[in-house]
Amino acid sequence: MTTSQQAPGSPQIDLGSGGSRKKLVAAIAAIVAAIAVVVGIVVATTGGDDQKTADGSHFGTTWQISYQASSASEEAFLKYLNTTIAPQYGITIKPVGIEDGNQLDQATAEGTYIANIYQHKHWLKQVTDSTGMKLTALGPVFQWAYSGYSSKYGSLDELPDGATIALLNDPANTAQALWILQRGGLITFKDGVDPAEATEQDIATNPKHVKFQYIEYGSGPRVLDSVDLVVDYNMSFVDAGTPDKYRIYAPPAPLDFAGQLVIGSEYADDPAIATLKKIFFDPQVQTYLEDNTDPALQGQLAPVSAE
Repeated sequence: MTTSQQAPGSPQIDLGSGGSRKKLVAAIAAIVAAIAVVVGIVVATTGGDDQKTADGSHFGTTWQISYQASSASEEAFLKYLNTTIAPQYGITIKPVGIEDGNQLDQATAEGTYIANIYQHKHWLKQVTDSTGMKLTALGPVFQWAYSGYSSKYGSLDELPDGATIALLNDPANTAQALWILQRGGLITFKDGVDPAEATEQDIATNPKHVKFQYIEYGSGPRVLDSVDLVVDYNMSFVDAGTPDKYRIYAPPAPLDFAGQLVIGSEYADDPAIATLKKIFFDPQVQTYLEDNTDPALQGQLAPVSAE
């Protein structure tokens, strides 16, 4: 009777009889089954990386998308996309709130987040010009409602001569606020001024001799009682619980200040970006922004306007 040469520690299998051959087949089957289990465990624990390798994407199918941490409306918008639109494309969206805009943009530029949604094109230009960050806007996705609030007066016409008006102190939002006041008839601009870039020095006429006080982003509700009018984002007041009756002037937000979907320029050709666009620019999104009754969104984020 002959036996095969075995490695040390391996089972001794007799190949000389039919019974031994059956034992050999059974042993091989057991080994194959064990290998399959091990492979299954490896695949299960490395599935995320395999997915990234398979589709050639840096981002896989679970995406972190950042927003301004103080904005409940931006978070609600991302949650809507995650539950309603993203599943149609096999994607999971994880909203990440960050208060520091520079940190948020830097993480986007570096690919930590696939995108962010917290800035209009003028703010983005300020960021890229001042920091050199490589960021690309893919297009507008919503518009923030931007209004005049007063706890003292019921309309712009009631504002007294010499009224103090609070404006956000960064250039882009200062321009947006002045544009609001120009549309409300409180001021006019000099000929040739681009309203999207207007400053106090671009004012041609100021019949009520209004004065301006410049405030930090998000502080509008806190200064409301100390000035005659605050021009700021609706969401700041909604988040602070400010009564709607104090919103005395609310024209449609200009397209120039629509919130954009922004990515790191380095990742513009990543395969995931094509799907990102499909999700954010799905026609259902604009319909939802128009018709939704979510208190975290209604009156704060609006559909993208035509102009």
